[in-house]
Amino acid sequence: MSTSIEDFKRTLNALDSQILASVRNSLCQACHPISLRLDEILNATDKADFHPGTRDSTGNIRLATIGHVFSSYHECSFCSLALRLILRAKERHLYHAIRSIPLVEETLITLDAVREALTSLGSTTVSKTSSMANSSSSLSDDFEIYDPEDLILQISVDAVCDYGAISLWLPLSDSEDVDDNEFQLFLHPEDYRAIMADAQKPEATLMIPKPLNRETRDIDLMKRCLEYCRKNHDKCNQSAAPNTEALQTAPSRLIDVVDMRLVPTNPGIHGHVDLQQVEYVALSYVWGRDPFFTLQSPNLSTLCEKDAFRDPAIKLPQTILDAIEVTKFLGYRYIWIDSLCIEQDSTEDTFTQIGSMHVIYAQASLTIVAAVGDSAQHSILHIDPNQLSNKYHTVGGLRFCLDRPEFEEVVASSTWATRGWTLQEITCSDRFIFFTPERTYFSCAHGNWNEDLPLDESVSPEQYQRYLRDEDPKGLGLDMEIGGDAQKASATYVSMAEKLSTRNFTHDKDVLKASLGMYTMYIGDGLGMAVAGLPLSYLGAALMWQPNGVLSRRRCEGIPSWSWASWTGPISYPLGRLDGLNIELTLDWFIDAVRTSPGYIPYLQVDVRIATVAQHMLRAPGKEPSYRYSGESPPPVLRRRIVTPKERWQQDLAIAEKTMLTFRGTICSFPIRIRERDHTLQASGQVHFCSIFSSPEASENMDNAELIGEMRVDSGTLQSFFPDEFSRAASNMGIATNVELLAFGLLDFSLEHVQNVLYLNRYSRRGNFSPEFLALVEANPDMVLVMWLFRHPGEPHITSRIAVGYVLRSRWDEAVKERGQIREWIRLH
Repeated sequence: MSTSIEDFKRTLNALDSQILASVRNSLCQACHPISLRLDEILNATDKADFHPGTRDSTGNIRLATIGHVFSSYHECSFCSLALRLILRAKERHLYHAIRSIPLVEETLITLDAVREALTSLGSTTVSKTSSMANSSSSLSDDFEIYDPEDLILQISVDAVCDYGAISLWLPLSDSEDVDDNEFQLFLHPEDYRAIMADAQKPEATLMIPKPLNRETRDIDLMKRCLEYCRKNHDKCNQSAAPNTEALQTAPSRLIDVVDMRLVPTNPGIHGHVDLQQVEYVALSYVWGRDPFFTLQSPNLSTLCEKDAFRDPAIKLPQTILDAIEVTKFLGYRYIWIDSLCIEQDSTEDTFTQIGSMHVIYAQASLTIVAAVGDSAQHSILHIDPNQLSNKYHTVGGLRFCLDRPEFEEVVASSTWATRGWTLQEITCSDRFIFFTPERTYFSCAHGNWNEDLPLDESVSPEQYQRYLRDEDPKGLGLDMEIGGDAQKASATYVSMAEKLSTRNFTHDKDVLKASLGMYTMYIGDGLGMAVAGLPLSYLGAALMWQPNGVLSRRRCEGIPSWSWASWTGPISYPLGRLDGLNIELTLDWFIDAVRTSPGYIPYLQVDVRIATVAQHMLRAPGKEPSYRYSGESPPPVLRRRIVTPKERWQQDLAIAEKTMLTFRGTICSFPIRIRERDHTLQASGQVHFCSIFSSPEASENMDNAELIGEMRVDSGTLQSFFPDEFSRAASNMGIATNVELLAFGLLDFSLEHVQNVLYLNRYSRRGNFSPEFLALVEANPDMVLVMWLFRHPGEPHITSRIAVGYVLRSRWDEAVKERGQIREWIRLH
């Protein structure tokens, strides 16, 4: 299945309508206690005796398994409501699971296919007794044994008195929330008033969704929210105030939506607009793979003429046309759109504007987010009327509906949220209008509103924050701790690397360009300059990233293997930070970076003892070094010069197209063995603990007494380097082998922060370290940081990174002494 997630959501919406069409106003035997409890509440004289419960409260109704819900939805009103809830709650998971099922096309997605996908996700609550068991889609027979209480849905009916809703908990094995928040099924407002009469609670009247039955998006509401924010939110207006210094470089031009032409912003150009005097909107959207009209150097002068964009010969994609209309409706005159405001064929203009992208979005008065499809051809104004309606089920004579869609989850379930550039755009912007297939949302620092929850100026800010505000999609951006110190910058950097690694790019080489603005804006002051996405002053810690799922190499040879940016897929920094680890580097190294675009090519050497002092030389553009690095000394041709943090060449270096790490360090061979996964720690089945042993015999026998270290490796990386030895079926995962490890640093695992991380690992499902390694490091905390090297055939001095890990320092020193020290200059790319 190659459909976009937006199309998949529309398919689920059709299934939702199918479920509704089959609803009967009756309950199955399992759900009958819900009706009885509602009768008790209706007939009670004192509603104060009823209180909402939590999971496993004694008053909860143990309903049934998800398998029962699938089997009974067409006969039971509550089962059908619960099934609709499951489809929404598992939407993103189902999308990825169904995509992996062979021969499933969008038009063939049925409830049976959804059920099979839930099984593939590891849902143990999908019963094999359904019609699926006899269908052509066979189910796995590998069902694990759980406590029966973990396999059923739980219901708290008593919550209708407090906030007008039935609380529902999915089975533990299917629960997504760390804090196990319940789902809510809300009463119709009229039914709540009838039940509670004079005992209505103010918070319930606020929380209950108002009946919604619209045909179109409520753009008037968006305009009203914007005007209210501009008038009353000092914080939002302050963050949108122009920064004089920043606006000197970006944006270089805007679209005038009245004259429908490009206008320059450079004061030296005739007809320019003053960025300190005007406000503009920025568009964040998905380009897609189909080409469309863009700004090029030859058409620049034409597009600066009045009515240029009204020329029928210029075919703009629908997303852009709609964004221009929305901009005019909201009362703005200017909008910035990357495809029309950056010369796409000019390396210099592209580089300058990309380097200032964070400024462009941070200074925009409003960002329009087009999260409606997988390309710029989708209209942001169109919406399926079925999306804008609350559908009620009758249960015990009362009407219930699903809760309003969660704002952050709606945005997260979009192609837009998977694209690399949009991470920077949501992080740097402050005020938004989100267009999604479900709803239209206005969001700012004080609140968010939509068709379900329109702006109500009579609701106090305290009430709004406590009862109504959805999770902000800004949470999809960086987890930021603003400030110039290393600790805050480190936390922000880890968030950037972990989130950007899962994002997709049309051109993979853009991953470093997409990180540049965020690094400059939030990280650089604290961590210093970066090369290939890694901060040089914390290189030892920055090299410690590990796979958190299956990785594959990005289609860009220039980004080195030792940078997380060269891989696509989930990665993590197991210790959660770069600063405060007191890593002592054990090798000599320098960076060899090449930028082939106009200007010059910087070559950088950094002494590990004075990492904040950079030394570089200038060479002719486009030429690459032809010499090999080997021997006892680095090439003598490097000239030394101390640079200041403000020099522009540091930005050049941060996104250098070809970067190698050249080092002289100690390399030693050790036997390793890849352990079979632990189900509770490695749910994906594609990430493995790689144990390091003291001898081949210990490795063969998996002798934990001779375990001396560990690495974490994924099957995707193994297949990249060893396509014949390792297969996705993991049939070779238990084979012992001998590998070369490079020692690059020393780390004391007794540090307080590291001990806190290990504690969390022992008593949670984080899975960054195996139980065997935790036992090892508890007794011997002094570790050597190591990197598993792959030597390129025919080029022994050219290596790549396979994985990183830890070896007991005492055992490393013993091995080096016994086997002899290998210390050589090698290029790692």
